[in-house]
Amino acid sequence: MYGSRARIGLIVPSTNSVVEPELTSHAPEGVAFYATRVPVAEVATEAEKVASIVAMRDRLPAAAAELGSLGPAAVGYACTSGSFLEGRDVDADTCAALCVASGVPSYTTSTAMVSALRALGVRRLAVVTPYIAPVAGGAVDYLEQNGIEVVGRADLGLLSNLDKGRLPVSAAEELVRQVDLSAAEAVMISCTNWRTLDRLAALERDIGLPVVSSNLATLWAGLRLAGVAEGGPDVRLMGMPGDDLRTRLGS
Repeated sequence: MYGSRARIGLIVPSTNSVVEPELTSHAPEGVAFYATRVPVAEVATEAEKVASIVAMRDRLPAAAAELGSLGPAAVGYACTSGSFLEGRDVDADTCAALCVASGVPSYTTSTAMVSALRALGVRRLAVVTPYIAPVAGGAVDYLEQNGIEVVGRADLGLLSNLDKGRLPVSAAEELVRQVDLSAAEAVMISCTNWRTLDRLAALERDIGLPVVSSNLATLWAGLRLAGVAEGGPDVRLMGMPGDDLRTRLGS
């Protein structure tokens, strides 16, 4: 039976082509991911981009309720920018609303990311993103609201979410090698529509620092909330407990 150990629901932006296949390909045996999609527009300006990301939030309760009907062990909003824009408090409210709508423990990628970084003891972070400047700036604001200092950053400046999903698997790794890591304790690769999982372990060995990507954090958090204590890529994070995540979500 598919999902014999755990079924995990994902709410995915409609133009995201990466997160579902990437998480499914790295899921432990007996764990299945099931997704529903919320519309997000391809736009022409930076202001429209920010507005389109924030607008997805209105669709989240209905999407969570749909996933809840499947009987999942947990539900995640698999969008980093959609959860960090508007800050920490709005993200916490989003997690609570998803939990009410789905009836099961629920989280966002941004909540998972911060919990993962805390589990690793990270205080100073280098961040790489495919985002335009206003969205990347929102990531920095969110991290600093959570007590994490951003000491290096590099962005690709892509407006189109479809274009992010078409990036080669080497793109994130190449950007990490360009960012200043001299003061960083770890690297964060932000965006669930960006392939990362196949290269993280090798990248960590090469740079000598933990690397946490959006999809790694989303995978880790879903597994931990579902009661699965192992699985995923061979990187430091997958061996970490989910205690901070459960504390942040009140579970």
